[in-house]
Amino acid sequence: MKQKLHISIILILSLLFTTIFAQGPTYTVPAYGRTTVEQGVFSDISSSPYAADILRLRLLNIIQGGAGTKYRPNDNITYQEAAAYLIRLLGFEEEALQKAADLAEKGTKPVYDADSWALGYIEQAIELGILTTADIREMETLTKAQQDAIEKEVTEAYKKQWMPLDKRNKLREEKTQAILKQNRNMKKAISRQDLAQWIARALKLEEIPSNNVSYVYKYKDYNSIKADRLMAVETLLQKEILPSASKDKYSPTLGVARGQAAKVMTNIIDKYPDKIGIETGVARLMETKRNYVDGPGATNTELTLIMENFDGTGFEIKIQGNQALPVIKNNRIYDHQILRQGDALEYTKKDDQVIFGSLDEYQFLQGTLSYVDKEGNLRIEDSQKKITELKVGNNTVITALGKPAKDTSLIPGQSVKALYKGSLITRLDIQESVDYYADTEYIDGIIKYIDKAGRILKLEDYDGNLRTYGLDDRVIVTVNEYYEDLDSLHNEQDATFEISGRTIKAIKAFTAPGEEASKEYQAILRVRDVGDNTIKVSQINDRQNPMTFKTDSFTSITYLGYPIKLYNIKTGDMVKIKIDGTSPDRADEIQLMTKRQRVEKIYKARILNTLPTQNRVALSDVQSYKYPDWSKLDDERTFPVKRDAEIYKDGRKLTLEDLDKQRNVEAYIVTVKDFGEETIAKMTLKSVSEDSVFSGSFDTQWTDNAIKLADGQKLKFDEGTIIIKDRRLLDTTDLTYNDEAFIVKNRLPGGTNYAALVSMENGNGFDYRNVVRGYIHDMGEDNFSLESYADLINNEWDYHYGGEKYFYVSKDSKILDNVVKNNYITRDTFLESRFWKRDSNGKPLKSTDKNKYTIHDPLLYVDEGGPHYEKCKSQHMLAYAVINEDGEATAINIYKRDGNLGKENVTFTENLITGEVVKYNETYTQLTLTDVKEYSKFYNQWQPTKSNTVINTKKAVIIKNEQVVTLSQLDVGDKIYAITDQNNGIIIFVE
Repeated sequence: MKQKLHISIILILSLLFTTIFAQGPTYTVPAYGRTTVEQGVFSDISSSPYAADILRLRLLNIIQGGAGTKYRPNDNITYQEAAAYLIRLLGFEEEALQKAADLAEKGTKPVYDADSWALGYIEQAIELGILTTADIREMETLTKAQQDAIEKEVTEAYKKQWMPLDKRNKLREEKTQAILKQNRNMKKAISRQDLAQWIARALKLEEIPSNNVSYVYKYKDYNSIKADRLMAVETLLQKEILPSASKDKYSPTLGVARGQAAKVMTNIIDKYPDKIGIETGVARLMETKRNYVDGPGATNTELTLIMENFDGTGFEIKIQGNQALPVIKNNRIYDHQILRQGDALEYTKKDDQVIFGSLDEYQFLQGTLSYVDKEGNLRIEDSQKKITELKVGNNTVITALGKPAKDTSLIPGQSVKALYKGSLITRLDIQESVDYYADTEYIDGIIKYIDKAGRILKLEDYDGNLRTYGLDDRVIVTVNEYYEDLDSLHNEQDATFEISGRTIKAIKAFTAPGEEASKEYQAILRVRDVGDNTIKVSQINDRQNPMTFKTDSFTSITYLGYPIKLYNIKTGDMVKIKIDGTSPDRADEIQLMTKRQRVEKIYKARILNTLPTQNRVALSDVQSYKYPDWSKLDDERTFPVKRDAEIYKDGRKLTLEDLDKQRNVEAYIVTVKDFGEETIAKMTLKSVSEDSVFSGSFDTQWTDNAIKLADGQKLKFDEGTIIIKDRRLLDTTDLTYNDEAFIVKNRLPGGTNYAALVSMENGNGFDYRNVVRGYIHDMGEDNFSLESYADLINNEWDYHYGGEKYFYVSKDSKILDNVVKNNYITRDTFLESRFWKRDSNGKPLKSTDKNKYTIHDPLLYVDEGGPHYEKCKSQHMLAYAVINEDGEATAINIYKRDGNLGKENVTFTENLITGEVVKYNETYTQLTLTDVKEYSKFYNQWQPTKSNTVINTKKAVIIKNEQVVTLSQLDVGDKIYAITDQNNGIIIFVE
């Protein structure tokens, strides 16, 4: 009984703490809120289907106007209006107004034609790259069709009435200027394809890969979309931002109605809150507090709205004096006085202010689940006995006390909380624990005996029954919510035990109030992500509650007692973390306990035969993945199979003997190095058909074990799905922690799409060739950085002009210096650049040393406008580095001095070549290839050449079997992948 009392006290204290903590942050309302309410709404939007979107933009000051004014929702939006919308949306209105003032002061006349109010917005759009100089040149140039039309009109004019040559030329010039004026007219309607391009540029959206372009082909007139607008149109179609004009026609040259343009802008706000800085959410009004000033004539001085989000977190909205929070209801604007306790308010927040709310969309409901069926129909009865019928949809998020749950966990009689729109549930939380995992039970009791060596624990439940269980090797232990180990447990301690089968998986123990409890995280934790100086971890089976810890130079990071770097730890690894007692979000010590298996190769092959007695499998038609497709290697190969290898078909686990019934079936195969031998670690048999797909982002829907891609596709996954990141073989629990993927998908019997292989990086995730190009900037004792770097991804350079990336360099790194030494140099010679000459006071001299690889004196490196860029710009050394999965540069080619550092737009002149070695000449450092293909940037594919190609290798780094080799170590018949500068090799890979 005493132990139960202890738990009750702790739970009460926990609830009190949660209640206090739930108050959360405090937000204010905008100073113009009262004015906005009093101005009212446009007089002509009440019948528009986009009225709510127009009001949202009005309250965000993206569009302007009030009662008595017209918005003209059916008119087309002009170029200058589109510029104003986008500039205000991005938060650059002040800069735009300043540019307009500067133009007026200088009396500068722009090349385009626009109203005076719009000049600043268009100038700001030019600065941000929304409207480019190429676009302006296009405005000032007649197209072939326009020229032909002018000539036709002039010809017809002098056929009707003869005129001399000078009059013909004058007429031609008049018509030319008239068309050019129209070309430069920003007051005309913007076309659908131009608006798509402007939006894509404004948001800096990544283009959809060409092999993933599919949406535009649904429309009959896709051929009329300009080639340079096609990707922007496709991207916005897939992102569901700017739709087509009709069901079967995109109509690229038609305009976009102002009402629909408002909808487009709200789509951007909803889908890109991080880019726009505007967040939306739904919260319930719990309480309204008023504060008055004491004394004669006291007036209400402050109003506080206490709000609660669906997940139980809270916040406050402070409304001072005569301020107002605008609220949209039934396409009208009211102030906050319309709000009542219990209302579900959809709010929009920016810069710590709640800008406005809306009462038109969502509702909260809390009560008892009285009915549920397999079709997702359910009924909830509230405290007033009122029954509401709702429906669970594909995008409904179902949780139990905030943790993921399935629709099968819904049982009549449960207390539930729902957030719904119309009759469709958005969020549904079961207000009690449910059994998420098969054969798992939870027992409350008291620890009676622990045998740590024999891994046995005896407990007494609260009914007095004694039970004995085994301890899992990775049992999770917490004491008063802090992670501990078994040594922190003692007899007669209260605890909740998570048991699967006859094994305890987790122990949640408590100490009585006043007893000392450790504040150190010591459980075995699963790594979810690793940053430059942060590590994100969670409990092994907990996907939803990651913890992020910071690291610094004092953090001890070890593996098997040896010091390692943070980037040596990868997603999927297991760690123990000890935190700093003074700073709970800082890791004082990190121990890497176990590493995930490192992938050696990815294959696709047919099952030829199995050899169960030798634990081997014979394969035929063996292929490996080389972006953008599978590449054939051998007709037959035999591999050993790990004892714990996983073999799956359509989600069903197989044994090695089962493969005898699967002969001639294709399979996806992952190998690892097992005691130096390439061995099969996982195999998934191919289903009906195969396809590949890129996704810039994906959401994991745990309720139905599916991945939802950015284009709306849904792919099922199960434990047979092969998942790879950082050259590690992961499992499905890591799917939710990445936002990019390259997927090989299958179609299952019945037509369901299934993710067979997932690389949580890109197409190169199956290839592991990581080349980085950039300008040497900084040096440490064992590392260096590249500025304005570009990663070679899928045969294209992914350029980060303002970025900087650090890499580790070891004594095994091979460094070729083609600038100062014209030879290979040692690691120490390379890293000497971090030492600078100093004066008698110990300060760096104001000079640069051209023989230093960084050529950066720290005193000169101030900012982008400092002397660093003025004095050193042309002296930066362009380098190419081959990086392994641990962030180590295995090879570096310091190639030339180059002045392109920091340029936003750089034309990459490197060529990518593949071929087969015919011969090589060491004297002249020449390598001759046959069966040559060169990668075409225009066609995004390899194009064969008809003749042999000779590569000069004098300045090249040659890599074979992940080692730097000389030209003489190549063999005739070797397959080559080369990065070249014209015919000069830079980096040459031997496949």
